[in-house]
Amino acid sequence: MPEVKQVEGKNVEVNSQPKSSAIRNEEKEIVVKIKRFSPDKGEWWQEYKLKVDRFTQMTEVLRRIKTEQDPSLSYRAACHMAVCGSCGMKINGAPRLACKTLAIELTKEYNSNEITLEPMDLYPRVKDLVVDLDDFYERMYKVKPRLYPSEEILEGKAEHRLVPEDQRELWKFAQCIWCGLCVSSCPSVRNDAEFLGPAAHAKGYRFLADPRDTITEERMKILVDSSWRCTYCYQCFNVCPRDIEPVTTIKKTRAWSSKMKDKTKVIETGEKHINAIADTIRKSGKLLEAEVYLRTYGLVQAMSDMLYMLKSGRMKYTLIKEVPVKDLNDIEKVMKGDEQ
Repeated sequence: MPEVKQVEGKNVEVNSQPKSSAIRNEEKEIVVKIKRFSPDKGEWWQEYKLKVDRFTQMTEVLRRIKTEQDPSLSYRAACHMAVCGSCGMKINGAPRLACKTLAIELTKEYNSNEITLEPMDLYPRVKDLVVDLDDFYERMYKVKPRLYPSEEILEGKAEHRLVPEDQRELWKFAQCIWCGLCVSSCPSVRNDAEFLGPAAHAKGYRFLADPRDTITEERMKILVDSSWRCTYCYQCFNVCPRDIEPVTTIKKTRAWSSKMKDKTKVIETGEKHINAIADTIRKSGKLLEAEVYLRTYGLVQAMSDMLYMLKSGRMKYTLIKEVPVKDLNDIEKVMKGDEQ
């Protein structure tokens, strides 16, 4: 019981801790399971126990493990404020920045005091939570991630001018911190070596849409074909710690297809595909798979794939006469609004 004494006729607790202080000092013991790796030993799981409070970031958890329990642990971290992008990893299976993740919040989110840490997917492992990002950097450099101004600007005969409207459009996409989380979660990167990846598209579009840049044609050749290789799974949208929405830049880049003189087969096929989808929805209010496939890939390809449709039991749907849905006019209005 706290000591109580009289002060100006009122009972006052002596040495009582303020409520805010009690909340601040709330502690919880957690178990951190780390997927370790070394070229000599291979991989193994290792557990560590420590107490954390409500302000403890996962980068602080790692620092304490390394300094207090196991100096052999390897990981990357620098700024501790979601600016440098160094501490990307999988936390409880989800790609996150360790510095932006609070340990106690994780225990509440997953209703467990156990937290798992793994290196990001896709990238080659170096040691423990450290991965080799060379492939990521190569993809970023392919899009020429800097402004190429005119000769007049370089010679000091003119100055850069950017209106506020353009600045607002570009600023969001300039916030990429090169953490690599979006690429590590991207299925298209895994399956298509020609796809540049969401981070490269976000950075590339930032300069493609900049009216001050002078290599627009070259940028279109680099970016537009790759943009049609995206599957729109929105994983990059979900994991980006800066809310950049890389998939939005990919969608915007696709719109530049109409400005290209020499289109690749990938671009032409992609345009046929989205036009076929839009037309079938306008016509019936439904996605008519057989018609979309035929219009996208042509009769020869459709015939060669008919066997697979028969095996999967989907061939019967091509013989069903589709009845348009009710209120088809409302669907047309929605689609017109989306196009605008």
